[in-house]
Amino acid sequence: MMPEPAQISDLCADCRHDLEHCHGTAIVHVDGLADCSDDPGCRLPAALHLFVISCADVGCDCRPDSVLPTEQARAS
Repeated sequence: MMPEPAQISDLCADCRHDLEHCHGTAIVHVDGLADCSDDPGCRLPAALHLFVISCADVGCDCRPDSVLPTEQARAS
């Protein structure tokens, strides 16, 4: 069973120090952009998430050939 959010805050050093972070999982796509598994509105970079996985791990069908050249340049 997952602890309640208040319990997580008490245990999490980043919460205790009021640091910007997310307890969700960042799902990183081939273009370098990431979605948060827990909060669709989360705009934090993948590095500020507790866990980071590839979109292929969740069955995402984005592929390098489906990324537009401008998106590839932005991800670089």
